[in-house]
Amino acid sequence: MPKYTFVCQRCGEYDIWKSMNSNLQEDTCPECSEVTNRIYKSFRTNQMDSKLYNRINSGMTPKLVKRENLPKSNVKQLNRNRNPMPWTL
Repeated sequence: MPKYTFVCQRCGEYDIWKSMNSNLQEDTCPECSEVTNRIYKSFRTNQMDSKLYNRINSGMTPKLVKRENLPKSNVKQLNRNRNPMPWTL
């Protein structure tokens, strides 16, 4: 079961383990029993290996690639006259 973070207006944030089949948008506060809403947080990266951390962060930024620098396609160009079933290779 994954851990989810919810926020209560009176008590603040708390984490709870919930089944993925349960209601993941709302929960009840364990201290005051008020209805709470889920908040979304990124996973912890402060204790992660620096190489993996840099790879994750660099993967979030889009890279500019020019058309002439794109890799050549290795998909065979089918001759539609020779092959009446193009989905077969």
